[in-house]
Amino acid sequence: MDKSYWNKYYSKKLGVQEPSSFAVYVLKMMSDGDSILELGCGNGRDSFFFAEHGIQVFALDQSEIVINQIKKENINPRFICKDILSVEEYFPYKIDHGYARFVLHALNQTEADKAIKIMGRILPPSGIFFSESRSVKSSLYGTGQALDQDVYETDHKRRFIHKNDLIHQLESNGFTIENAIESNGLAIYKDDDPVVIRITARKKPDSS
Repeated sequence: MDKSYWNKYYSKKLGVQEPSSFAVYVLKMMSDGDSILELGCGNGRDSFFFAEHGIQVFALDQSEIVINQIKKENINPRFICKDILSVEEYFPYKIDHGYARFVLHALNQTEADKAIKIMGRILPPSGIFFSESRSVKSSLYGTGQALDQDVYETDHKRRFIHKNDLIHQLESNGFTIENAIESNGLAIYKDDDPVVIRITARKKPDSS
């Protein structure tokens, strides 16, 4: 995980404050009073959005720069400056769902596999893991400096994701795929309209 890049990024700006279209989409699948763990919350825009709509939010990010800027004394959202890959070592709260927007493609393959394994262990039966990531079908794929398989660096490193590989990894860790969309038009920002993969994966009732 490129902690130094994100510390530098957030020291200059907090970025967009409005919730992502993915957060708006996900909220419709949750109920008032549900709890959710957001991996890689960034400036907290989706965390604040969920909290404003009655969701108890626990939000993790490794950048102390951004967490110090958005963290408040209130308990919702509860922002935690920690590495998401060691979440099981320090996270004492029970959660209903997990959320990762533009996070899995910021991790290398080993880190992403570990993050999914963690979600498979800490989510309760029937809990949902919501993820949105950049696809190998994105127009940015193949541009910039090639660093590894499916990994390219432009303004920062991105690992573009194969939908079927992600589905297989989730299914191997106790999830049933309820919905998987691979399309553009879902995460438009200014002139950028990337092809993204949106997945709704439910923890199997008999998984532990």
